[in-house]
Amino acid sequence: MQPTRSPQLQWSTKGLLGILRAARATEATRPVRTANDPPAPLSVEELSEVAKNWRSRAGEDEGRADTVAQALESVVEHRRAAASRSRARIVGDRISQFMRI
Repeated sequence: MQPTRSPQLQWSTKGLLGILRAARATEATRPVRTANDPPAPLSVEELSEVAKNWRSRAGEDEGRADTVAQALESVVEHRRAAASRSRARIVGDRISQFMRI
């Protein structure tokens, strides 16, 4: 007894693989960014560099640059602390939230 095959479902670029690729391509398309979209967030290293640049301007504008630099450094410290949390701790927190403990 020979199995019957549908010509549409052959493992070729025109058959099943072509259908799967076409379906995946439509799912993977991202919306185009416009001028109104917010910029991508800065990394920790980029924020540190911006804080250093603000520190270098500290004498020019009555301490406002120092305040901005302190705020940026605070954000950097917060992000580093969040990144340093162990994976086990994160999983434990999620389980606790799920179990409502």
